[in-house]
Amino acid sequence: MAMTDKEKKAYVNKHLTDIYPQLVENMQKTCGAGYEKWGDDLLPTAIEFFLNKPLDVQYESCVSGKCENFITFIAAFQLKSSTTKFWHVWRKHKNSHRELIPDSYMYDETKYKDDSDDDFMLCIKQQMKDLDPFEKMLVEERVIKGMRFVDLEERYDIPYSALAKELKKVLKKIKERCQHLR
Repeated sequence: MAMTDKEKKAYVNKHLTDIYPQLVENMQKTCGAGYEKWGDDLLPTAIEFFLNKPLDVQYESCVSGKCENFITFIAAFQLKSSTTKFWHVWRKHKNSHRELIPDSYMYDETKYKDDSDDDFMLCIKQQMKDLDPFEKMLVEERVIKGMRFVDLEERYDIPYSALAKELKKVLKKIKERCQHLR
């Protein structure tokens, strides 16, 4: 007796649930050092592409044990190519602006202890106060809170290209005004 579409869908969902921990590990290996930046977005994108395949293709890959490899292959392709949906929706935006404080992701307390660095941080805070509301919102939500351009675009109905361009100008302006303290 052949399975119904509902039964096939339930089987696919159960199989995805079972292999999910291994898929997370595969994403860590696929992304390497970039996992912290975009790994959490890559897996849902790859699963979305898999689930957009016809139900029979999904079912057959799960039954044959190829589902994990198929999703990992999709993820690797999405990550490596600059023409994919993943690149344009997530990765491009995370790489499109420079840090205000170079290497701040590798924070070392001893590096920022002397007075000149304290003056630099005070300068940055002062410049934040002098920004217009739009610029201040951009720096606070994108740089400080770490929101994605895609989320900002949805929230404020402003194209991401305009947001990225304006953020780049604001960060450059702050950096130039505080550069004498470095």
